[in-house]
Order: sequence, then structure tokens, then C-alpha cells
Amino acid sequence: MKRLIIILICFCAAGAAFAQTPVEKVITKYAGTKGSKDFIASGGEMILARSLIRKTPLAAIAPDVDVLEVLKMQNAPDDILNDFEKDLKAALASYDSYGKTQGKNGLVNIYITRSGEDIIDELVIYNPEIHSVNSLKGTISATKLQKLAPECHP
Repeated sequence: MKRLIIILICFCAAGAAFAQTPVEKVITKYAGTKGSKDFIASGGEMILARSLIRKTPLAAIAPDVDVLEVLKMQNAPDDILNDFEKDLKAALASYDSYGKTQGKNGLVNIYITRSGEDIIDELVIYNPEIHSVNSLKGTISATKLQKLAPECHP
């Protein structure tokens, strides 16, 4: 009986590790569509991705990021862009708004999901001006994030 319980726990944990978040589902759906550009890194690819993150204002949280997904829809046709924005808005309804901050290409909206007071599981940065969404998953310290964007607050 103990063995069966252990197997069930392992199976559930493995399933949870591969479950997609609402924003990841949107990124997956629109990646590769006409006018989109996407980049997804996990596992060994994160070595390169972390070095890229270290060159941005998010450098302090680079070691905490396990998965990076980026989707830019700036050149997508209007019908696809409208569907994308509708789907993204619905996905972001399940996230906590962390605030807005000035990014390189305009004002960005920041959303998070938490697993604890100081632990952020997913950080989503959305720039509506250039229709770009970035999802950073890992065990990200809320304290570190607050230092990066002090004008934002949960």
C-alpha cells in the first residue's frame, strides 16, 4: 500500500511539473503563427538564456529563472493580434497584477503567481505597445523583484 501511495505521489508531482500555465498555453498557441516571433528556453538552453537575462534590468533574478518564454506579436495580422490579445487577457485574469513600470519599449504590465509570501513561481511581463509577452518561471524572490521595480507593488 505504501508503495502504491509513493507511486501516485510521484506521478502527480511529475504531471504538475509538466503542466502549462495559462500564459504558457497562449504562448504555445500563437508561437509560429504569421507575424510572430518566439523564443523558449528550458533545461540546458537556460545557460545561454540566463546570460542574456543578465544583460537586462532583470539580471538579479537570472539565477532563479528555470524557464523563459518570449512571444512578440508586433507584425501579426490584425485578426490574429485581436485573438491573441483576447486570449492573453483571459489568461492573465488568473494572475496577480504586480503593477506597471517603464520598460525599454514603453510601459509594461507585470503579473505574478506566488507559492509563498516571498516566492514567485511565474513572472509575466506584457508590453501592449509592441504586443510582447515574456514568461519567466522558477523560484523567484519577491524581495529581489521589488528591488528591481520599486515603483511596483503587489
